[in-house]
Amino acid sequence: MHKRIWNSLQVEFTIVPKSPLLVKSGLVSPNPSLPDMQFVRTVTANGETVFIPGSSLKGVFRSFTERVLRTLDGWQGACDPFGDNSCGRKLANDEDTAKIYRNSCKACKIYGNTRFRGRIAFTDAFPNGEVKTETRYGVAISRLTNAVAHGPFEMEIVVSGSFSGSLAIQNFEVWQLGLIALTIKAINDGLVKIGFGKNRGFGEVEFKVNQAVLDLAKVKSKVPENELWGVGAFMASLDETKQEVNAYGLNPEDKLSGLPIVKFENSGIFERRVYSDNEWAAIADRAIESLPRMLEVKS
Repeated sequence: MHKRIWNSLQVEFTIVPKSPLLVKSGLVSPNPSLPDMQFVRTVTANGETVFIPGSSLKGVFRSFTERVLRTLDGWQGACDPFGDNSCGRKLANDEDTAKIYRNSCKACKIYGNTRFRGRIAFTDAFPNGEVKTETRYGVAISRLTNAVAHGPFEMEIVVSGSFSGSLAIQNFEVWQLGLIALTIKAINDGLVKIGFGKNRGFGEVEFKVNQAVLDLAKVKSKVPENELWGVGAFMASLDETKQEVNAYGLNPEDKLSGLPIVKFENSGIFERRVYSDNEWAAIADRAIESLPRMLEVKS
């Protein structure tokens, strides 16, 4: 499936902490002035700065997606990536890429496994201007004596500012877009948090979508202006790829309709549509509404 590019979506976002935020570094800094639990840092052209790694964001999205899919379809919806029933282990001896995709769980179809790469990628999120941090103190309480067992220890938290980054998904199915939109909604509703100390009240953020850029391949059957086609609809529309629809286990009606109509740009073999934050909100709502139909959830 990765041999062609049928569609791609890039979402530019801003993360604004609504409560203290700490994404811990796994290293001990040589700087003695930094707290025991320090925010992860990197060096940029403007010097050293705190940031939110793209891998951390991908982990948050995958974790929530897996829980949703297991609620709907048990371990068939999302395998245990580290267990004996993981898709990577079950399909270790298969070489047919279509069979590997078809027989992978839905979570692996988005985020990948050891047999094929995922559809989605996140950039690191860097600060927009100044980010204010402060140090907080904590202790570990003994469950036997109710006295201090360890500590006090220091935690470096971000209390104000914002971070910008982007996510991109390529050759996606509509239900995959719906699960991404559902995860963003859950983050904004406070159901999903980021980083360390979630039980301490840390990690609640606002996930603002600033802009969404959608590229759709130009095919013989032109995609209507108010529709978005998933990879299944694209492959079903061409004679040379129709047989691959069943091989990959795709839905030939992999479409989303009733979307905002925007001006499109001609970018070579693609039709590019640029959606504002409000227009993205309408797309997200439609994608979430389509999930029961696309995932064949029975009420």
